[in-house]
Amino acid sequence: MRNLSTTTIALGLDGPVLNTVDEFGTFWRVPPRGFTGWGEPASTLRPVQKPRQSGAWAGKSSNVARTIGVSGTITALTPALLNAAIEQLITAVTNAAFRFTVTESGASRWVAARRQGETIAVKVTALVASFSIQVVSLDSRKFGETLTGSTLLPVTAGGLTVPFTLPVSIASTVVSGQIALFNPGNEVGPVVLRIDGPVGGPQITHSGTGRPLVFASSLALAAGEWLTVDMDKRTAMANDQASRSTYITSREWSGFDPGLNSWGFSATGYDAGAKLTVMATPASK
Repeated sequence: MRNLSTTTIALGLDGPVLNTVDEFGTFWRVPPRGFTGWGEPASTLRPVQKPRQSGAWAGKSSNVARTIGVSGTITALTPALLNAAIEQLITAVTNAAFRFTVTESGASRWVAARRQGETIAVKVTALVASFSIQVVSLDSRKFGETLTGSTLLPVTAGGLTVPFTLPVSIASTVVSGQIALFNPGNEVGPVVLRIDGPVGGPQITHSGTGRPLVFASSLALAAGEWLTVDMDKRTAMANDQASRSTYITSREWSGFDPGLNSWGFSATGYDAGAKLTVMATPASK
């Protein structure tokens, strides 16, 4: 595959990559005016004029779904390869959500896109076709690659014991119980936590906001058991099967804020096998 532009568009994990020449010599071209909807999404703000006075009223606003249009041409070496390219395009742009990835000057971001309307592919000649697709991402945020960090429960072990004789060597082990990750984007990104047992009554605190997610001391994970917490969906699943949301005593959900973030891990008791893993995805408008 040969990149012919500073901007490429990948339709799914196995679909075509636009603005490239693929391994079969097929040229997928999208001119600059053929790509729309990748800027900042529109707002839901709808001001209402104040009667008999200047100004307007408006409630809280947020971003609408992201609608993306892509149009261009496919140029193949043979009629058979053109037919195959059109089929590949139709197969990639699905009703189910697929990863729509845009790489601009080496930096990649993606959205979960779904087909909206018809995938149009019209043959201009036996070797050239024009195409047009429209997709929508219900979550307008653009995502980067997920960042991961892990920690055990905080502990300090070893160190100096008195009486002692000089010279002396001090050996100690310190686990902070903290995970620090940086979001380079300008939107709050999604966060998924995995808590591995053995641990009882785990608590995770987002240091930037001070929001604690606290589980009751009656929630005990044995060795080999885990709890998956999706901060965006606000779910807590034991072994990814059974909900444990009723054990949450403080529902202070948090996300991956722009800039530096840190999460603190604690529990009602200490066990050396307890582990917290944070999977945070950078996001931008």
